[in-house]
Amino acid sequence: MYTEKDNLAFIWRETGNGAELLRVYSDMPDVCIPEEVAGRKVVSVGAYCFSEVNRTGNYISNTEENLPAGSHLCEFCGNNVINISLPDTIEKIGNNAFYNCRKMLSLEAGASLRETGSDIFMNCTSFTKLHLRHRADTPGGLKHIVGRLCTHLDVYFYDNGNIHAMLVFPEYTDSYDEIAPAHIFGRNIIGEGFRARQCFDGDIPGFRQYDAIFDKASAEESVEVIYKMALGRLMYPFMLEDGAKARYEKYIKNNQAAIMEILAGERYIEALYFMCRHRYADAEGIGNAAAKASQAGWGEGAASLLKWKHEFIGNARKSRYEF
Repeated sequence: MYTEKDNLAFIWRETGNGAELLRVYSDMPDVCIPEEVAGRKVVSVGAYCFSEVNRTGNYISNTEENLPAGSHLCEFCGNNVINISLPDTIEKIGNNAFYNCRKMLSLEAGASLRETGSDIFMNCTSFTKLHLRHRADTPGGLKHIVGRLCTHLDVYFYDNGNIHAMLVFPEYTDSYDEIAPAHIFGRNIIGEGFRARQCFDGDIPGFRQYDAIFDKASAEESVEVIYKMALGRLMYPFMLEDGAKARYEKYIKNNQAAIMEILAGERYIEALYFMCRHRYADAEGIGNAAAKASQAGWGEGAASLLKWKHEFIGNARKSRYEF
């Protein structure tokens, strides 16, 4: 069926408890899917819904014929997709739903999502951010999503519109090597990202398990790979125990120079401020980050860093001689 709503168009079909999206049309790269289409609750995203190629068969066939003549909308798929917000009503994402969405940066979803098909993020080479509109201690679909993805993913949990927890799942590789003539294969997993994806209690993240793997991760992975694991837990310390906090702080302080330069390169202003305000970075680290920001043409970042250097590090030095 074809439905147009709020400058969006949808091809969908009825399911037992609502509507399944088969194709979406828009003239924008960022789309917020509504909770209802033609009075039906949107409960699932169909197979290949946002893929760059149409698939014939049970789901959809030659979708262009379903659009009214002269429509200015185009298929919201493939490289046309940048950011997608799914409604709280979504319970399932079908196979290959985002296949070849190479420019997709982020996905937003609610707590109802419980089922994901195979290869839903195949060739989503830019996808690095997942925003979940529920608390981290609420059951949701995170375990199912990260289980379908071996590349790096930053996950943000929201409570009343504000970030209250953050988890980072680094990239890992998974392969099989033949170890005997009888075609016996051994599984070869490289990267702590796999271990991080096992840290769940049912459908709820296991924060204590997650924090416990960091010592091994920090010994085996580079700063560039795992610094955000530590920084995210410190910035949003939901269920962070004192021992884990101390380990994260030690790692951040020991690697602050490299971390500050990475953050300056990413223009991650919130994290730079956090590092300065909590004095995890020293004067040299802040100064080098400011220089890098300036060289990259990020004047706002350079100016802010120099201001924070004077505000936080200057005060810290002065306090040593106050009586």
